[in-house]
Amino acid sequence: MSIVCKNLNKSFDGKTVISSFNYEFEDGRHYLLTGASGAGKTTLLNLIMGLLKADSGKILKDDVSFSAVFQEDRLLEDLDPVTNVLAVSPELSEKEAKDALTEVLSSEELDKPVKDLSGGQRRRVAVVRALMHDSACLILDEPFTGMDRDTLENVMAFILRHAAKRILLVVSHEEINENHFIRVEL
Repeated sequence: MSIVCKNLNKSFDGKTVISSFNYEFEDGRHYLLTGASGAGKTTLLNLIMGLLKADSGKILKDDVSFSAVFQEDRLLEDLDPVTNVLAVSPELSEKEAKDALTEVLSSEELDKPVKDLSGGQRRRVAVVRALMHDSACLILDEPFTGMDRDTLENVMAFILRHAAKRILLVVSHEEINENHFIRVEL
């Protein structure tokens, strides 16, 4: 399985954001999308997921299923982290959701509504929720926002453990170990 971008173009209000982008994202590979702010990284992710339509070009993706961490958390605010994970992955048991969450959060944080968690804790819930969902492609747009270096490293290890053989597309302005990624410059 792969996602193939062919001659993608996208503009907003006459300003070109993506121009003649060609790339094949292959199954089981991990990609780090890089480029200056405004280079089109988030736009590309949204095009791939079908949330935006390209002005021209094609994206060939068969029936690829997606799970995502967006720049904003998009969590169920009044619910606890376990319920947030189970809301998008009802096939998981409560124990499986708790086990995954305790890889990146303390057990005390699992019973609180996510609205009472810090920004970095909320990002970790969003990451676990995306990674535990059974999808062919993981899209993580700024997943490390609000995390200190040790937490970032722990969350990165969690991502790499759980990404398995899926396509992984990550956008991050944080310094991360690029040895695990194929760098794609926009």
